[in-house]
Amino acid sequence: FGFKGILGHNVNQRTTKSQIFTGKNIVAPGIYSLSNTKSVLPTEDIFQRRRLWGIFAEVDLDYKKWLFLNITGRNDWSSTLPKSNRSYFYPSVTASWIFTDALKMDSKVLTFGKLRAGWAKVGRDADPYTLANIFNVNSAFLGQSGVVQYPTAGNDQLKPEFTQDFEVGTNLEFFDRRIALDFAWYTRTSTNLIAPLTLPSSSGYTQVFDNYGKLTNKGIEVDLNFVPVKTKDLTWSFHWIFTKNRSLVKELKPGVDRLVLNGVLDEMSPYLEAGKPYGYLRGTQDARDPNGNLLIDPATGLLIRSTEQGMVGDPNPDFKTGLSTTLNYKGFFLNALFDLTRGGDIYSVTVSSLLGRGVTLDTKDREHLIIIPGYYGDANTGLPLLDSKGEQIPNQTQISLFESYFGETFAINSATEWNVYDATVWTFRELSVGYDFPKDWFERTPIGSLSLSFTARNLWYLAPYVPRYSNFNPEVGSFGSTNTQGIELSGAPTTRRFGVNLKVTF
Repeated sequence: FGFKGILGHNVNQRTTKSQIFTGKNIVAPGIYSLSNTKSVLPTEDIFQRRRLWGIFAEVDLDYKKWLFLNITGRNDWSSTLPKSNRSYFYPSVTASWIFTDALKMDSKVLTFGKLRAGWAKVGRDADPYTLANIFNVNSAFLGQSGVVQYPTAGNDQLKPEFTQDFEVGTNLEFFDRRIALDFAWYTRTSTNLIAPLTLPSSSGYTQVFDNYGKLTNKGIEVDLNFVPVKTKDLTWSFHWIFTKNRSLVKELKPGVDRLVLNGVLDEMSPYLEAGKPYGYLRGTQDARDPNGNLLIDPATGLLIRSTEQGMVGDPNPDFKTGLSTTLNYKGFFLNALFDLTRGGDIYSVTVSSLLGRGVTLDTKDREHLIIIPGYYGDANTGLPLLDSKGEQIPNQTQISLFESYFGETFAINSATEWNVYDATVWTFRELSVGYDFPKDWFERTPIGSLSLSFTARNLWYLAPYVPRYSNFNPEVGSFGSTNTQGIELSGAPTTRRFGVNLKVTF
């Protein structure tokens, strides 16, 4: 039997101080100093402090090194939560069983096997100063100091946020690690999520931080290593990774129909809504009849804008996968990495601008006449027009291909739904070629090892579901690693990079 125990205490205090002053009307040109201005005004003066106290314990148990059990528990007290809710506890339990050792399996095929399972709960507090209504000193209003009400209302009923995670998996190794598989299935549930909720301006506030709902994530992860060739001088291996996650908003706070994650544009933003994917894209749409057919303005032959916005895309990919291969031969090595992002949607201002301005071959023959499939509709009511028999009237109004990309149609100046594309992309991510010099070359020198390599990244990509000649890579985004995904606002294009690496150890 094996036993290890840990008991600990932790205090985390974070203090933020920030002061900004603005000097106006430079006295002597070319000298950029606050002392060289006629007036200096304080622009920002911030002081924040938050403190988290915690006690934690961990117990590790094992039996004959093939059965393991780990139990943890932690209790925190946060200064950013109300007194009645500032204490919160979260535990975890994990277990694993190396069945090849337990069953004394002496197989040359299955050389190692382990099953594992775990459950964990994690708590999270809020940002500081969200519990009470507060005031800010405003010294720049007509030159007079004053106090203004902070636009975020206080909430003294705020609760800690919790996430529960359950995972089962296995590790299997075959033929003395020539094949190694790591597989996991997980489900994750987050409750009492904390976010700012919009308030009507008549309340005197614009938002309030509150516990808004429940979110789930379910998925699988696969990690496979395969070595088909292994000799004294030559090794050839493959590494494959596959991930699939489905994120779903299960419920929101009563009275909240939807919650904007980030107010990007009036016509396009990511939202949370019960029953829909996390961060789905909500934007403007064109009018349709009850069967989903487009309604056409008979006076112009163009589409009719709907007065209601709706879901126009899901930025979450169906899955992601990558395959790398490594070849080593007498010091020479070659590494290559390919990956695929399947599915997910992206709204692109770049593509709509290129099409609308007619600067790609996608818009050649722009004087060609087309008819948009659909039925005539009333531009004022957004309802279908009917003939004397009470039937809908098919559209027969011709427009030029140029108009189809520039007006109330399918590119610039159109509803945002037409500028959302499937973000599937195949990528030749990386190639590296190099040589590890023999160590015996440096036996009488201070050098321990020397390696020279050439690398290249983003050598090739294929995005099959965006306009062919736009050369648009759906990996481009405007918000980085944030919860705002699937929106591109004329972002800088991806780059192809090359480099030479020299690594020397002593």
